[in-house]
Amino acid sequence: MKIAIFGFNKFGEKIASTLKKQNVIIIVFDENEEKKAKEKFFDVLLLKEITDEELNKIEEISYAICALKDEEKNLFLVLSLREIFPKLNIVAKVSSKENEYKYKLAGADKILNPYEIIANRIMTILKKPLTLKVIEEIIFSDNKLSFSEIVIPENSFLEGKAIKDVYKEIQGIYNLLIIGIVDKQISDEVIFVTKGINHILNHKDVLVVVGDIDEIERFKNDLEIFKGMQ
Repeated sequence: MKIAIFGFNKFGEKIASTLKKQNVIIIVFDENEEKKAKEKFFDVLLLKEITDEELNKIEEISYAICALKDEEKNLFLVLSLREIFPKLNIVAKVSSKENEYKYKLAGADKILNPYEIIANRIMTILKKPLTLKVIEEIIFSDNKLSFSEIVIPENSFLEGKAIKDVYKEIQGIYNLLIIGIVDKQISDEVIFVTKGINHILNHKDVLVVVGDIDEIERFKNDLEIFKGMQ
């Protein structure tokens, strides 16, 4: 099984480092990335541009991981690969949620979107610190994303509300993904939202979220500003 990784930025390099070198070929459109990949002893193919002629230089591959920094170029790459290699398994990294549907239309089989991390996977990740570190480096290195634990202050507008009632509201307003909560009155363990428990929020409860750093800070500030407002 041969895997082609397009782009040798931080994301591409981290993915490549987890795979066996003999199964990987790094395909780049930049001489600096070519040099960097060769220094790491990967097989490298430098292409001039995304054209049928250039892409046909690629020998038989089973998977393509499209991770170019330029979103438009990455999207065009997916479209071109799908046209030339109809049976190729294509995985694409998406930099913004708004472009996800474009990649699907272009022919990507799987999309890696940091904003759409599945909560039950994160449940496993959080229980394995080493795995968490790797995931953070791979997924969050090129983005302003972060995990955060947010304590609900006294007299917060969230107090007394069920988690299911505020889940979509918070995600819609702040573009944050709520992973779970910690009820300090019971224990320090995370109650993951995927378990379907409709917890009533109280002050000192902790919301575990993932999202844009600026959005996390905005949410924290609003919790303080709008105290006492229901």
